[in-house]
Amino acid sequence: MADPIEPDEKGLAAVTERFLKKYFKLHGEILPADGLYERIMKEVEKPLIELTLKSVNGNQVRASNVLGINRNTLLKKMKELKVEI
Repeated sequence: MADPIEPDEKGLAAVTERFLKKYFKLHGEILPADGLYERIMKEVEKPLIELTLKSVNGNQVRASNVLGINRNTLLKKMKELKVEI
């Protein structure tokens, strides 16, 4: 099955930019509520952590290495984002 990413897109930055342009356009003249950065980061962080953990069979040490974060930071984020192994 084909990936939903268009062939002319070049990575996560292009996909993110396209999404954000649509997001701001939908809001028209009204800006989104304060805290947009935090909301978007949490939406990206959760699947990133979940898929990384899945790819290393739940090994938190390996996942933290792949992500480039401290294991304690990983555990904290898992708790905050309600990520289960």
